[in-house]
Amino acid sequence: MSETTISPAKSAFDPQEILLRANALFLAEQSTDLRSVISENIKALQHYDVGAMDRVVAILSWGRSGSLLLSSYLDGHRDVMMLPATCGWKLYEFCEHYPSLSLHDKLLAYPAYKPYFSRFFDGDFPISSAQYYAAVQAILEFYCDWPTEFLESRRAFVLLMHIAYNLALGRPASSQPLIVYAMHESDNVIAGLLVDDFPKAKFVHTVRDPISSWDATFHFGFSTLFRDYPRAYTQAPYAALVCLVDKDQPHTGMESRTRTVRFEDLHRDTAELICDLTAWLGLPYQASLRDSTFNGIPYVVKRDRQSWSGSRVEQAQRKTRNLSLKDQAFLFAFFYDNYREWNYPCPKLFTHPMVRCLVFLTILAFPTKMELIAARGMFVRWTLPCLQQGNILPAIKSLLGAGYYRLKICGLFALVFVRRLLYPTTLLEVEHGRGPEQMLDDGAKTPRGERRQHRPMHVDEIGD
Repeated sequence: MSETTISPAKSAFDPQEILLRANALFLAEQSTDLRSVISENIKALQHYDVGAMDRVVAILSWGRSGSLLLSSYLDGHRDVMMLPATCGWKLYEFCEHYPSLSLHDKLLAYPAYKPYFSRFFDGDFPISSAQYYAAVQAILEFYCDWPTEFLESRRAFVLLMHIAYNLALGRPASSQPLIVYAMHESDNVIAGLLVDDFPKAKFVHTVRDPISSWDATFHFGFSTLFRDYPRAYTQAPYAALVCLVDKDQPHTGMESRTRTVRFEDLHRDTAELICDLTAWLGLPYQASLRDSTFNGIPYVVKRDRQSWSGSRVEQAQRKTRNLSLKDQAFLFAFFYDNYREWNYPCPKLFTHPMVRCLVFLTILAFPTKMELIAARGMFVRWTLPCLQQGNILPAIKSLLGAGYYRLKICGLFALVFVRRLLYPTTLLEVEHGRGPEQMLDDGAKTPRGERRQHRPMHVDEIGD
């Protein structure tokens, strides 16, 4: 084994490995004369009041619920600083995995950490690696006399990562901008760390009709899985479910600093929703809030051979591509509290706890449509070829894997269903949003500023 080879026995988060990857990423920049760029960046850094930069809002998703779309509307605002799409998703995870790295090493290593998410220099919204490298060098020179305790803190890393990115992007910002942190996944630990670092931090959760959210989350995951990895097929329905279960509550102790946005309102009522949200965030209104962009580039969504940017009314329709009527009945029973609290249409029948229990117990024994889709894909692309080649053991393992994830889905459903029956759950509270009668009819709106009070509407009253 060569000296540069990382042993499998070593930690998955070996600092030496991430530094080697960072060094390879910026190899060309290290031999390039960037002095003039660094000097310009040092002048630009005088504009930022880092000590007073304490405003952060974390954007979180509930499955496929429009968190990226919401973030994209804030891009370009003169009082906002953000990393585009999923680039900032792993900031706190990175800090926890590499606490021993210096600020210099962290700023250079983060773009090399999980490149699928942290796509700084390629993808749809790239910046120049040379400009970023020069920005990091300027930061290290400009803040060299600041206390080491601050410079080596999580807070400094998060702030200076955003500043370095903004300098590389060449976009002016206010001296005390709001940092939009694409947190995405609900995590009490990370939420606590964020509030420790930024006591004024706020949280915005995006939610969606549970049927549509599970369907869309599975559809996205299954369409992007690894074709030569059999476990990914049968794992896809379970992974989609994990994105929803117990992710529909405010972070512990964060209720007063939490806001919730419905995916459907984001597409049907965009202007009013963004206006209300930015007022809550303390952002003055400006024209860029009407544009869905990252780095000033339109955020284009591509689904099923169609593409668009910004809100699209058709997206607010319930999606059931991968769910049968049986599956939908099951989800009405399981997520009944979500339908009620978030004012989504739900059949009257499910208002009775006994009905929900009977539906749950009756249907739990049968696999969902998406499980059958996943199992079929695994059988055609993996199990059958293995059998044809005489590889019996891998074929058997793949079939056992399908049964394993069937049991995991049943166990997770049963555990959460029983717990919610016995112990009522405090769900995210939707303050802005049309009632279902307005979701289906672009008629009269509730006056702005008046909190909407709607009784739960039902499928058999409005049609679905």
